[in-house]
Amino acid sequence: MKEENKVTFKRLLGLLKPHTGRLLAGLVALVLASSINLLFPEIIRRVLNSDGIHYLYSHPWQIAALLIALFALQSLCFYARSYIFSSIGQRITKNLRTELYDAIIRQQIAFFDSRRTGDLISRLSSDTVLIQDAISIRLSVFIRYGFQVVVGTILMAMLSIKLTLGLILALPVIVGISVVLGKKLRSITRTQQKRLGKATTIAEETFQGVRIVKAFGRERDESLRYGSAAEAVLQTGLSRARVAAFFASFVSFLMNAAIVLVMIYGVVLISSGELELGDLTAFLLYGLIVAISFSFISAGYSEFMQALGALERVFEIIDTKPSKEFSPGVKKLSEPLRGEVVLDKVCFAYPSRPEVRVLHEVSFEIAAGRSTALVGPSGSGKSTIINLILRFYEPDSGVITFDGINISELDVAALRAAIAIVPQDPQLFALSVADNLRYGNPSATLDELREAAERARILDFIETLPDGFETNVGDRGLQLSAGQKQRIAIARAMLRDPRLLILDEATSALDSENEFLVQQALSELLKGRTALIIAHRLATIKNADAVVVLEHGRVIQRGTHASLATESGLYKTLVEHQNLLSS
Repeated sequence: MKEENKVTFKRLLGLLKPHTGRLLAGLVALVLASSINLLFPEIIRRVLNSDGIHYLYSHPWQIAALLIALFALQSLCFYARSYIFSSIGQRITKNLRTELYDAIIRQQIAFFDSRRTGDLISRLSSDTVLIQDAISIRLSVFIRYGFQVVVGTILMAMLSIKLTLGLILALPVIVGISVVLGKKLRSITRTQQKRLGKATTIAEETFQGVRIVKAFGRERDESLRYGSAAEAVLQTGLSRARVAAFFASFVSFLMNAAIVLVMIYGVVLISSGELELGDLTAFLLYGLIVAISFSFISAGYSEFMQALGALERVFEIIDTKPSKEFSPGVKKLSEPLRGEVVLDKVCFAYPSRPEVRVLHEVSFEIAAGRSTALVGPSGSGKSTIINLILRFYEPDSGVITFDGINISELDVAALRAAIAIVPQDPQLFALSVADNLRYGNPSATLDELREAAERARILDFIETLPDGFETNVGDRGLQLSAGQKQRIAIARAMLRDPRLLILDEATSALDSENEFLVQQALSELLKGRTALIIAHRLATIKNADAVVVLEHGRVIQRGTHASLATESGLYKTLVEHQNLLSS
């Protein structure tokens, strides 16, 4: 076994450690069941040798009762072994999935920039299923049939050392093939799981964007795209199946061929008086048990290698630590919070595209208790600034402060607890209205939910829903209109009671009626708070206390709406263009 395989196997054993008591109980049941299996050839030997056959003729019912009792005990042991190992596998898989999910959700945003969502979901689902199978089934198969191979071989040697040596000659070939094909299977499995992750990503993207797919009539194209990815998974699976099938069948052939040759040799020994018929019969039965056990072990080994490949993929994510450049910070914010934010010569490039500078020495202030609008064309760096204020990324240079403290020194949880964001497309979860609102404040009472909903101009609508606040909003809030989702997002932000409110194009996708309702809700939310507003519409911008204009990642203008609208520059051009569109 290669060194990396050994490390992965040791970690698998580490997963079993908390379940030592259950594992020992399962091993006891396994050994008892396998021992009864190995006892049967000895009974046959005693019956066929010397006077045993006469006892069989005179006491058939006693022997039948003994065998039935043994098989009944064996079935009980099989049940216990199967249930115990399966329950251990289920528990470990649950813990592993939870640990993997926690590891994913705690990663920095940069981690998700370079990962396919479908691949992460594949690791959570299909990879962990392979691991569960390895623990629930393959591990007990290894132990059970390994025990039968070892003990069976010893019992065979006790009957005839010559026949046993003849049978053992096939072992080096079997072991050699197991090592070579096991490595190949593990490699193929990793490839298949990666391709499965790609197919999952395609399906997820298509289902999430099903309205766009249908609007553009691209159902067939998406079916072909997914079919192509599924075909790649199939071809890898077929390749794996061919290797596994050859492995199992060739091992079975070797063992059976060895048994045939041993049987012929045994007949020769009987004819020379060195062996009795009962001994040969018992030996052949043990040989069959060993051969069948080897077949199961060889098949199980290939599956186990697949599981190790899946386990590597899971641990790869679990072992991924946040960048050393990111420090969670320890400083706390002092009450009362003001929500003042200052950017001083901030430069930044996304980690996934380090050669493309997005912000160039950006400096401006978001004054406490006042609203600041960020204006600029798409790609000018507005959303990037939000990402930096929320510490989704670290600036390459320059400093951002919150209430006078460098945010890189602030406790991240404390910083984000002081901020609420209302994005253009608010993310709602497939939960009840109440649960979505409590994302802003998990301890909010129903009265507080009602108050926030009323201030956000959404209470009347919620009360018309079949189950009121307990109505499920559907996947990503698809049961609601854009305006309704936006007002729920505003109510959610109100429940957070932030010192800094970030509005990221909060009304750009709404019609005039919904925009009016949302603007009323935003007016309630903005009272007495520091606000950073990203918007294109004049109705949102002109009421801001200050306006900062960005272009190509640089601050090119700053002032108020009134002053900048008359000053030659980009802002005036944007205002004139919007006025032209309005007229």
